[in-house]
Amino acid sequence: MHLLGHNLPDHKPLKIALLTFYGLSHQLSSRLLARLSIHSEALVSDLTEPQLTSLSAYLSSPSTTSKPSDSPISLSPPGGKSLLSPGNKSIFGNLNNINRIGKGNGNGSKANANVKGKGKEQVKEDPLDELKIETEARRSMQGDIAHLRTVGTYRGKRHAAGYPVRGQRTQTNASTAKKHNRVERRGFAS
Repeated sequence: MHLLGHNLPDHKPLKIALLTFYGLSHQLSSRLLARLSIHSEALVSDLTEPQLTSLSAYLSSPSTTSKPSDSPISLSPPGGKSLLSPGNKSIFGNLNNINRIGKGNGNGSKANANVKGKGKEQVKEDPLDELKIETEARRSMQGDIAHLRTVGTYRGKRHAAGYPVRGQRTQTNASTAKKHNRVERRGFAS
């Protein structure tokens, strides 16, 4: 199947086939399938037309796609019985009660770990809300590297010189870093 310029093999699980897009990791592809209510074990060949449409719409412009509702999701594998959602309390119990075990009377700082500021709960951001794939991800990464160079940080100097950035040894194993940094250096005058 062909999706947004990428050939996704029909025999592969969709979670693995989505890794062909630059900027999508295993964790992000799993989250994306959950958000679009597609089973995590679904093969590329098992997708229906509405699922394909929603997937291509989300990958083409993730910021304009609507967020999922708070209603429970019923997951069903591609030809099997429907499964209960992970938030179902009959199987998993109330996860909030599990987190409170062993915290004492609440006088310590652990009891207030989820509270930030004046009684507001800390809100975790979903990485799918600001998803950048393909050209946007590459442009963002190159912009970050250019910023490190212009500021004059140690990491920026290592990028500019073509050396490994994260403390790897340079005597024998730096060939990969030299290849990658050489490509990036072409468009940047330092």
